[in-house]
Amino acid sequence: MLFELINNFSNQYQFNTIEIKKIILKVTTNEDQQIQSINLILSTDSHLNNLKKQYFQKDHYTDVIAFNLEDDDDLIDGEIYISMDRIIDNANKFNCNLNTELKRIIIHGLLHLIGYDDSNEEEKKLMTNLENFYMSECSQPIII
Repeated sequence: MLFELINNFSNQYQFNTIEIKKIILKVTTNEDQQIQSINLILSTDSHLNNLKKQYFQKDHYTDVIAFNLEDDDDLIDGEIYISMDRIIDNANKFNCNLNTELKRIIIHGLLHLIGYDDSNEEEKKLMTNLENFYMSECSQPIII
């Protein structure tokens, strides 16, 4: 598996890429998926808002955007863009720590790459249940 963490947000945080890889492998293995390559790009509200406008014609902040780059039935090849601004705000809003919120959003982005959607209440409930399951399986910190 090729994995790269690209931190375009700040040098304020250090990330444990070994634990992030473990999360990726746990989710994809349990979902019976294989990975060719995943880039995890940590960025800002402004950057993700621009992506949202450009690719989805929506103008609002979002915490994560996942892009599938693979052809059908190929190994997972994708990019997960995460707004650290949203992670920080959500951690405060939901009264959890940054590790917890960042893990949840990484898992959420992975589930999108695998093919899960959250465009209706039933899909959102399934994704939330899967996020909770994988959160319970991945307890090590990813921000060090």
